[in-house]
Amino acid sequence: MTTPTYTESKYKPKVALIGRPNVGKSSLFNRLTRSKKALVAERAGLTRDRRYADISVDLHQFILIDTGGIGTDLSDPLAKNVVKQTLQAINEADVLIIIFDAEHGLTPDDMELLNLVRRSQKPFLAVVNKIDSSERTVAMADFYETGLDDLLDVSAKTGHGLGNLKENIAKALSSLVGHDKGTTHGFHEEAEKQAESFAHCETVPIRVAIIGRPNVGKSSILNKIVGEERMVVSDIPGTTRDSIDSLVERNGFRPLVFIDTAGVRRKSRVKDKIEKFSIMKSLDSIKESDICLCVFDATEGITDQDKRLVGYTADMGKGCITVFNKWDLVKGDPKRRRMLNEEAKFFRKLMPYAPHINISALTGKNVDKIFPMIHQVYKDFTYKETTGKLNRLLRQALLKRNPPVTKGHYLKLYYVTQTGTRPPTFTFFANYPELFPTHYKRFLGNFFRQSLNISTTPVKIVLRAR
Repeated sequence: MTTPTYTESKYKPKVALIGRPNVGKSSLFNRLTRSKKALVAERAGLTRDRRYADISVDLHQFILIDTGGIGTDLSDPLAKNVVKQTLQAINEADVLIIIFDAEHGLTPDDMELLNLVRRSQKPFLAVVNKIDSSERTVAMADFYETGLDDLLDVSAKTGHGLGNLKENIAKALSSLVGHDKGTTHGFHEEAEKQAESFAHCETVPIRVAIIGRPNVGKSSILNKIVGEERMVVSDIPGTTRDSIDSLVERNGFRPLVFIDTAGVRRKSRVKDKIEKFSIMKSLDSIKESDICLCVFDATEGITDQDKRLVGYTADMGKGCITVFNKWDLVKGDPKRRRMLNEEAKFFRKLMPYAPHINISALTGKNVDKIFPMIHQVYKDFTYKETTGKLNRLLRQALLKRNPPVTKGHYLKLYYVTQTGTRPPTFTFFANYPELFPTHYKRFLGNFFRQSLNISTTPVKIVLRAR
């Protein structure tokens, strides 16, 4: 695997948001990206991993990075990993934005961070956030003790000062490419070429959501795939609270965007407000994905919650690959392995199209085999066929099994056409579409899937009146 890169273009610089916990980095990230991708709440330490987003400011295209907070008062046991993630973001960024909190004033941690930024010798902007009223403007005076003359006052909550911040980001980006103030022609000409190329269908990334219960090894799998410690990994359930994207490019293959999601537990165990938000984000990630890697813990087997998650994936019509992680811990237990294989039969009944693989994220065993499986599933997931061939197959299907007589009516199928992909959607025109039983629609789906040799994707069957 080649060294993965996050962005599709080497011409896109990176801008990282850094600061103490709860100064408003994620709120500012959401403001600048015009999204709600980052979870936001009045709790320190909510963001733990790096989050990326492609955005544009005054014709400048760049990647914005949201980071976890660095502070000595962060009691989270994962604080050291959060600091490591932030340091990696600082290292890879071209421009830094250090954020201070007007509500709490200047702190020793702020000064430590500012020294860290200065030592990086990278261009940076200093922002005082939470300037929500005229009274708080007085708080700006505290931050001039830093020795900075060009402090920017903003409010991520109300949008105050966002325009001025964007202008300053644009100036910093212009300086990166060696142009005078406001001159960005050469940079953007090349960036636009890259963006246009990226928009081509062959280069649009496949979106892969990694889903499963907490602590089954989702982040460890992604780290092994990406080849760096992209996600914070520990044995504490619930480490990942948000859905984080990572783009992986490999020579000769379509790029992949992996979405590491928060683990989904039973509703009765979900009491924390932040965890409820995490679950909603996980389910949204499934909806927005092309393919789901459904990860199960081989040491624990398949639980009812696993079955519900897989059922949700099937209901959404997503491509799916089922994965037993931690296989290295059961390889010496033949009885346990036989039991797991028996449990996996449930998924073969629910999703006969979903391929399965046993892996170990710890040792890397079989992780590389996930890539060709994803590409095969996506190939089937986006399959297109001519109407002529579909109707020839329909005649064969009717010879094999006619629709049953239902409520005194002889059901008939007249013709079929493909009306969509992702997944392949086949619309059949019939005399009484509402009377066709589920088992016959399942027969049509299985018949067309096998006949068209698209065995690794769900198919959608639609019946309409002629």
